[in-house]
Amino acid sequence: MQLLTGWIVDSLLSSSRATLGGMADAGLFTRLAPVLNVADLGAERAFYEKLGIPVIYEGEEYPDFIAFGTDTIDFGIQQAGRENDPPSVLTWQIGVSDVDAAAEVCRAAGLEYELELNEPAPGWKYRRLLLQTPSGYRLALEGESEH
Repeated sequence: MQLLTGWIVDSLLSSSRATLGGMADAGLFTRLAPVLNVADLGAERAFYEKLGIPVIYEGEEYPDFIAFGTDTIDFGIQQAGRENDPPSVLTWQIGVSDVDAAAEVCRAAGLEYELELNEPAPGWKYRRLLLQTPSGYRLALEGESEH
């Protein structure tokens, strides 16, 4: 089963906003900031730092939590309280402006990846890099549509 791409998700969200009675348009929901439960906090931190995503919070208040962020993404990782099965729970997808540059970042950091080419319809193709995080999450770095 092919995953929903950013374009499809955006289309679905745009069409569903009207069904929420304008609630989303009123600015009620301001951002998505998922928190991933991870088996090894240190290994996960190093993984995302190798990708170049900066830590924006780490403190004594929440010693088992680290937040990462840029101008366009925010997410956190926290030590899992019990064993989980990341591959069946989530594919973590982050959009990138340049797949080739993202591949170079991965190569330079020693991160293994698979390059995937998707052509879901005539005139629509995109590439993405598939990686696995230390806790077993599938991470897709998805490029923009290539015409």
